[in-house]
Amino acid sequence: MRAVRQLGVLLALVACGDDGEEVARDAAVDMQLDASVDTMPALDAALDAVIIEASIEDARVFMPPAIDFPREKPARAFLLSELGLYADFASKTLAPDLIAYEPSYALWSDGAEKHRWLRLPAGARIDDSDPDRWQFPVGAVLFKEFRTPDQRLETRVIARVGAGERDYFFGAFVWRDDESDAELAWDGASNVRGSAHDVPDTKQCGTCHNGEAGRVLGVSAVQTPRLNLPTTTTHAPYEVPGDAAQAQALGYLHANCGHCHNPRGSARPDTDLNLRLSVAERTVEETTPYRSSVGVKLQSFMGSTLTTRVVAGEPEQSGVWFRMSQRGPRTQMPPIASESVDAQGLALIAGFIAALPH
Repeated sequence: MRAVRQLGVLLALVACGDDGEEVARDAAVDMQLDASVDTMPALDAALDAVIIEASIEDARVFMPPAIDFPREKPARAFLLSELGLYADFASKTLAPDLIAYEPSYALWSDGAEKHRWLRLPAGARIDDSDPDRWQFPVGAVLFKEFRTPDQRLETRVIARVGAGERDYFFGAFVWRDDESDAELAWDGASNVRGSAHDVPDTKQCGTCHNGEAGRVLGVSAVQTPRLNLPTTTTHAPYEVPGDAAQAQALGYLHANCGHCHNPRGSARPDTDLNLRLSVAERTVEETTPYRSSVGVKLQSFMGSTLTTRVVAGEPEQSGVWFRMSQRGPRTQMPPIASESVDAQGLALIAGFIAALPH
């Protein structure tokens, strides 16, 4: 009975707040002087359960806000602080229910640092029954922060707001100079906070994301997020075909080009180039990027006398490499939200092309 009464005291202590666990543990040590050998193991197990449950309840204290995402340009300032990214905005303390993730193959963003977080509704999971095209549940919100080492520039937000295929909110929030908040830039922005970073407008966001059935880029079996995300099924990890250099090159094309260059993508009216990978592809030669580009004639190509998408062994004679090397209207790839050539990515693709048998 004495142990039971003391456990009740511990329950109260654990419920007291952040210091409850430490206080409870100290009390448990003191109790060992009075409790019998038979009583203490059961008491300690019960105490562990109480502390674990208390920690879970503490995490549930944060309740994500109910958000009315705008379907058109809002008449008032729509602020990042309204979306629950931070449990405490002033200190930039992230909300406890967020899941951080990072794709294996990332989109080039002119060298900006990027951090990504995902929120799912309670109990919900990502539908990965089609491993190539994951679907997010209604209520899912994804955040991607762009920054330099010294300052935040932009936080991009995607939210699934309804069950329809097009029921998504896309928005880019530009940070204020004092970082007190970030405001939705419906019409985009250039050279944010004195940097060379450009923010796409809402329509441009849709242009890039239209080629993805799940409307979210960077999250799929091919992209293999480095953190196990909560999904509906369990698939064996997909390895992009080829040696390390070939896999990196194919993954780069998939992540940077495949969302527009695929049968659903925004580039489809101009070219049938398809640079999107699928988990069904097991060799380099089987991949859609290889079959769609190596030795294939160019379509609707401007600004050069080149004739072939990829010429095996000759990067500088290859249209894909040429477009990546350019910056300027109508010739550069990617066509928007980039002012700087990705030198590392360009070298990666050059090495891949140069090594192709010819």
